[in-house]
Amino acid sequence: MLLKSQKWEYSATYPAEVGYPERNFLDQIKRETCNMRYGKGDGEVDVYGGGLDYDAAFLPHWVEFADALAEHQHALKCLPKEAGSKFSLWSVELPLKIRNLLANALESTHFTSLHLGSNNFGRDGIKVALNYFENNPQLEKFRLYNNPINHEDDINQLCEIIKVHPAIKEIELDDCFDEEIDGDKILRSIMTAGENKLKSIDLCSNEIATGESTFIADFLATNPILKKLVLENNQLDDKDAKSIAEALKHNTNLRFLDIAENVDITNSGWDALRKAEFDSTSLNSAADSNHTCHIVIPTHQEGMNGDSETDDNFGQAAVRQKKIYHILSSRNRECSNVQDLDDVPTEFLPDLLRSIQKYSEYHLGENTPDGEMAPPRDDKDVDALSVVFELMRFWDKSFGLYESLSSG
Repeated sequence: MLLKSQKWEYSATYPAEVGYPERNFLDQIKRETCNMRYGKGDGEVDVYGGGLDYDAAFLPHWVEFADALAEHQHALKCLPKEAGSKFSLWSVELPLKIRNLLANALESTHFTSLHLGSNNFGRDGIKVALNYFENNPQLEKFRLYNNPINHEDDINQLCEIIKVHPAIKEIELDDCFDEEIDGDKILRSIMTAGENKLKSIDLCSNEIATGESTFIADFLATNPILKKLVLENNQLDDKDAKSIAEALKHNTNLRFLDIAENVDITNSGWDALRKAEFDSTSLNSAADSNHTCHIVIPTHQEGMNGDSETDDNFGQAAVRQKKIYHILSSRNRECSNVQDLDDVPTEFLPDLLRSIQKYSEYHLGENTPDGEMAPPRDDKDVDALSVVFELMRFWDKSFGLYESLSSG
């Protein structure tokens, strides 16, 4: 209410001759400035420059913006703790004068998320971003996009900040390194620094090639708290895909993995990842598959662990049920469930019979006590009664198993 009742007017004027892109950009700055001055916008400040080159005529608008940004610290302190806040500058050229304005304004204005993309600000700009990261104890997400990091000292500083920062959870460095930088070394450094705090790491489009290293798989096999890993469009190969697939057998925390568009991963690598998500060889292998990680796989339509269109995860218990019922259902079409049960421990058979109905209801919400989505019903599923009928029809073939159990 105090912010809304203040007497303030936007003083920066528009140049006499201004084109549409420039006008649109200045309108954005004015809108965000006014929102900050009057406590609007739910804590989100977002400016997209469309790749415009800096013009001296922009300076008065940046001054208004920076002044409002400095005052915005008071509004941010009034936000609920769970609300979050974000500061984003995309495709906005930030020369030295503007960087200094913003750095001073941000000194005490603590957002929970910082996004800087395609700013053409060189190493000095990287240092401004890192200093803000280091001195903002509330920052939870740090993202740079297409802002090259070419100095090892800056990477070392980043990792040191991650190690000691009290709040950071997400790191995204998209298209920030070229082939002259050892991307695998950077990935290992960031993973190691954030082992006990980072829940999301995104290093897509960074020329990362692991060579003989198996660090990514070894790291995932330790089941760290990491929930999201994006290494899209790098230089991973079949060795990486297969070792990651093996690591996922021991990982129950990772919820999303994207290593698509790594052109050196062939069908054999993708098949290993598919099998990690759903090994349909047997009921046991299906039950032992990874039920928590949604893997982005080219032409992967199954969507067992998550929705390929929305990237949502399905509930682990329901996913496990779906995989088991998928095998029961497919075998039912060939009436092969009974003869194929020899790969299942006999003590599991009575439970299997009692559970057929439960497995068939994997798509119902009560199967996701963790509050996550239930996987959609597969149109190819048979009715549960059909599986029961098959087992009863061929009862004589499985009767010996019941005899051995009852005698025990």
